Amino acid sequence: MNLGNDKALWLLFTIPVVLVPAYIWCFWKKAQALKILASTNMLKKINVSVSLKKQIFKAVLLLSAFAIIVIALTQPRWNPRAQKIKRLGRDVCILLDTSRSMLAEDIKPSRLERSKIAIKDLIETLQGDRIAIVTFAGNAAIKCPLTQDYAFVRMVLDDISTESTTRGGTMIGDAIRKAAEDVFDRQSREYKDIILITDGED
Repeated sequence: MNLGNDKALWLLFTIPVVLVPAYIWCFWKKAQALKILASTNMLKKINVSVSLKKQIFKAVLLLSAFAIIVIALTQPRWNPRAQKIKRLGRDVCILLDTSRSMLAEDIKPSRLERSKIAIKDLIETLQGDRIAIVTFAGNAAIKCPLTQDYAFVRMVLDDISTESTTRGGTMIGDAIRKAAEDVFDRQSREYKDIILITDGED
C-alpha cells in the first residue's frame, strides 16, 4: 500500500502530545467546577456527575474519529499501477459547408439547419468515438477539435452559421486538407472517418 500524502501522518502525533492531555485537563476542570458548585450528596440528588467511564468512552470515540480523518488525508492507495487503455472508438471529422447557398430552404428549415440536425442525430449514436467539426466556404476552420464531450459539440453546432467562415465559396479541398493535417493525428492511420456535408454550390 502506498500513501499519496504521507505528510498527513504527522497529525497522528498530536493525539498523545496535544489532544489527550487537553482532554484530561478539560475533564479535571469540569470535575473541579462541579465540586465548587455543590457537595457530592447534592450532586447525587440532582443526578449531575462526572463519570470517568463515560468520559473515557467519549474520548476514545473522538480520538478514533480524528485518527480516521488523518488516515483518509494520507490518501492510501493499494498498489497503483499505470495501465495503458486502448481506445476502440473512431475519430470522426465532419466537414460542414457554411456557404450562403446552405441558407436555401428547399424544405424548411434551411439546408444548414437540417445538416446540423442530422449531425446531432449522428452524435446520439456515437459510443466512445471522438468527433470534430470543420466548417468551410471560401476557407476552412476548425470549430471543434476531436472530443468525446458531445454536449460541447452540440453547443458548437448551435453557434455555427454562414458567418462561421470569412470568405464565400465552397473550397472542399481545403476542408479535407484541414482535417487530414490539423484534426487527425498523423502518426495514427487507423479509425479515421471524414463525413462531408455540402450542397456543392457557391
